[in-house]
Amino acid sequence: MSPSINPSNEVFLSNMQQIETRIGTAEQQLSSGLRVNVASDDPDQISSILQLRAQIAGVEQTQQNLSTVTPSVDAGENAIQQAIQALDTATTLATESAGSLPTAAQMQDAVPQVQGILQQLVSLSQTAVGGQYIFSGDQSGQPSYSLNAAGTGVEQLIQPGPPGQVLDPNGVPISIGLTAQQIFDDGGQANPAPDNVFAAVSGLLTSLQNDDSAGIQTALTNLQAASAYLNNQSSFYGAAQNNITAANSSASNTLIQLQTQLSNEQDTDVVQTSEDLQSALTDEQAAMQAQADFKPQSLFTYLA
Repeated sequence: MSPSINPSNEVFLSNMQQIETRIGTAEQQLSSGLRVNVASDDPDQISSILQLRAQIAGVEQTQQNLSTVTPSVDAGENAIQQAIQALDTATTLATESAGSLPTAAQMQDAVPQVQGILQQLVSLSQTAVGGQYIFSGDQSGQPSYSLNAAGTGVEQLIQPGPPGQVLDPNGVPISIGLTAQQIFDDGGQANPAPDNVFAAVSGLLTSLQNDDSAGIQTALTNLQAASAYLNNQSSFYGAAQNNITAANSSASNTLIQLQTQLSNEQDTDVVQTSEDLQSALTDEQAAMQAQADFKPQSLFTYLA
């Protein structure tokens, strides 16, 4: 014969199980800080929570990407500013050498300075950040230009593709760089434009070495055009810096909004959950006390 089960005990155990479940849920929510730890905690909200988490991860990746390219953009702007200053010095030397009846000795005195300027410009075209040449486009593992053996001109080493882009939080691409050819070698070595930076300085150097007054005057005109051209390239980097700053700000604001939404969806309401826990503990104590006070009734009780 199977043992009989006291109906009162069965109800007591069922109630205690429910109370223990309430206690366990409240304690887990308070310890984890999350109202929804697994899908079964709130099946209706899990899809929204997962979507918000994915959006947050996307924005955080955007912030990381922006952070990664920022040093290269800043270095590009700094390199161009140094190049502008170098051209200003070259322009001053050209102006002095193109003045009234400069002597051959005066022209020759300027030669080492112009050679140094050309070398500086080539070095700036080789600017690297983290081991990557920032003006080498899609071939950032090597520089685009080097000084020729004579030290009077430059040699192009590679023909890179365009630099990469970075996306803002809305998926809009931001251009982050130019190639050395775009900055220093407008038109290329074979057919340089009048504003070609390398060609302007090389032309001045050759004219000084040859005591060529007419050539110096031409170089002066080209240097002025090259300086204006470099200032335009500088504006590109200034715009890129502004775009990155704006994208970072937008990403930060978006991230705050998404994190707030996620918190509302999944985080524990500490005050309410603490109250629920205390209520469950009180119910547990009351149930235990009621069970302890319970006295089974017998047939003799009813006959008394």
